[in-house]
Amino acid sequence: EESLYDFFGAGHASTSVSALTGVCVADRAAGRERHRVAVIGDGSMTGGQSFEALNHLGNLGHNALVILNDNDRSIDLTMGALHAKGTYEEYVQSLGWSYAIVKEGNDVVSLVRAIEDQLRRDGPKVLHIRTKRPDLSAPKSYKPGTTFQWWAAEAMRDILMRHRDIRVLSPAMFAGSGFAPLRDDFERQFLDTGINEAHTVTTAAGMAAAGGRPWVHIYSTFLQRAYDQVVHDVVLQGLPVVFLVDRAGLVGTDGPTHHGVFDQGLLMDLPGVVVWNPRNGEALRGMLEEVAENPPSGPIFIRYPKAKTEGARPMNFTPYEWLSKGDSKVLWVSTGAISDLMKNEGNHLHLAQIRPFFDDFAPILAEFDEIHVFEESTGLGGLGGGITALVEGMVPRPKLVLHKLPSTFIEHGPRLSLLKEHGFDPFL
Repeated sequence: EESLYDFFGAGHASTSVSALTGVCVADRAAGRERHRVAVIGDGSMTGGQSFEALNHLGNLGHNALVILNDNDRSIDLTMGALHAKGTYEEYVQSLGWSYAIVKEGNDVVSLVRAIEDQLRRDGPKVLHIRTKRPDLSAPKSYKPGTTFQWWAAEAMRDILMRHRDIRVLSPAMFAGSGFAPLRDDFERQFLDTGINEAHTVTTAAGMAAAGGRPWVHIYSTFLQRAYDQVVHDVVLQGLPVVFLVDRAGLVGTDGPTHHGVFDQGLLMDLPGVVVWNPRNGEALRGMLEEVAENPPSGPIFIRYPKAKTEGARPMNFTPYEWLSKGDSKVLWVSTGAISDLMKNEGNHLHLAQIRPFFDDFAPILAEFDEIHVFEESTGLGGLGGGITALVEGMVPRPKLVLHKLPSTFIEHGPRLSLLKEHGFDPFL
């Protein structure tokens, strides 16, 4: 836990007032009276769930205090009309909340007095505090050639120069992506939607339906927040939206809320989608160039990790690649960046495209007696689930051994250390 005062353990954006609503309802049912306080940032107020909660709890009328910490940004600058027009007072009052403001929120004495005053009042209350934080606005940059994020940004610079019709959308994560300098150079081609993953995906769907070329940059863990929109608004309609799924796999010190280990299994179950996992930076660049020059006819997901990738050689996109070949009847099949960490002088096949499988994949598998499948993912689906279904009817059926992350929430730690700790050590 980050603080002994944290009552609620998770902290995705825009969720705090919903959690507060649940606490208020539970307290009333139990006959408890106590102070109930939630803190929400101005960036999180751009998310739709914050409106849903304010609308609901404002109608219930419970004693509750929401502290709105307004410092003009989340990670990126805060977007949207509510912040730009400064209409928080009218907004929250229209939803049944009283409103007060502390214009110098960094003045601790004034802040404490305002909070104490609000806690003496009945009903739902919003305390708007204007604060300043240290300047953290310098765009995140990466050492040339060292990370997947650097390769993605370099490829996108060339692509956007050639294809002025491409629009890049992101739910407030351009700074973390390494795209912030590009946004400054190609302002008309970037759209920061605020912390609104569901809205971002459906906006992209609308753009694609209207003949546009939307590319959505989104972290793997935040794609979970828009899964319904991915399924119903994009995939069901077969719309050509390109998803750049950043932070796929283990993310090291960002911890269990940010590990991108669930989306691969979710995506593999969807009909008509294409899923690519590059093993290094130049493979990622080749994939981005491929979809830029040959626009897809349906949704495509390009998943890449927060990881180092040095010494990559230029390569065009190919759905699979033999990393090594030997004489044994044992085959390793892997996907994504973990492939370049593995040590094998025998038969090692890297799958860049895991959905759909390439046409000759089943005959290749049938040549081996034992197949080991490696993926930086969890759950029953994913690459292992797909290969299990593929070999099910083979006679003789190869022995299949699946190596994946456990179905648990993995804690913080260096990516390589976490991989070794969770079963991959003998192969790295």
